[in-house]
Amino acid sequence: MILAAIPSLTELLGMFDMLRWFPENVSTFGKELDDLFAFIYYISLGIFFLTYGILIVFMIKYRQKPNVKAYFYHGNNLVELTWTLLPTILFAAIGIYSDGMWEKTKYEKKVPIPDVEVQVMGYQYGWTCRYPGPDGTFGKQDRNQMSTSNRFGIDSADKAGKDDVVKDGVFSFPINRNIVVGLSSSDVLHSYFLPNFRVKQDAVPGQWIKVWFNGTKIGKYELACAELCGSGHYNMRGEVNMLSQTDFEKWLTNESAKKLGISFGTSPKKIDSTVTTVATTDSTSIKK
Repeated sequence: MILAAIPSLTELLGMFDMLRWFPENVSTFGKELDDLFAFIYYISLGIFFLTYGILIVFMIKYRQKPNVKAYFYHGNNLVELTWTLLPTILFAAIGIYSDGMWEKTKYEKKVPIPDVEVQVMGYQYGWTCRYPGPDGTFGKQDRNQMSTSNRFGIDSADKAGKDDVVKDGVFSFPINRNIVVGLSSSDVLHSYFLPNFRVKQDAVPGQWIKVWFNGTKIGKYELACAELCGSGHYNMRGEVNMLSQTDFEKWLTNESAKKLGISFGTSPKKIDSTVTTVATTDSTSIKK
């Protein structure tokens, strides 16, 4: 009975496996990030046990003893050089190993061609998302028209913006498609955090930052703010629905039709949303 209660080596190691607490990965690059985390985590764990093991040994071996006088030890240049070089080599190796992953997920020049491009605006205390309508084009933005009811400053005089869909709190995207998000904030710093997609990026007022991901599984996933942004920070959450391509297209068409019907009281087919100027998430597209 006693032997049966003793955990095996695998079980002991499993007790220190933080990856089992991670939310399910549904991103194309999530496994690479998880592997990078595991690499750094287990190195840190090994260093922790090594250093504290040595500390305990020294505490026991060199503890105070009767009739034993402590002696002064000036130091050892070789030991000091070793413990300086080893961490330097370790950190350089981690930097080289992680650079490709960082470049793939963070460098704007490496953002893939979008299958779906949206804008997301963070505000105290919520998220709002803007989709281009059936014409596939964002309407122009005018900062003078920005308000709590028009957080993106969509230009009311631009026909291309008439069918743009704006949703608060609950967003939908297709699976197996490159989703490129133009991210900003209307007030203070926020952090766009999609745990299941291994995405985390600060939203900065006055800037549009590109973020991308590619989801692989249909379902509902959490969107949170990971930056303390005020007293209501705890409640700044949203939901991301990952749909099939067909269901996403139906959803977007229906949402755009609702927008056009409400705005103009007519069928979307009679609305001319042809444009000659394509606005992007870059801040240069916003009227001064």
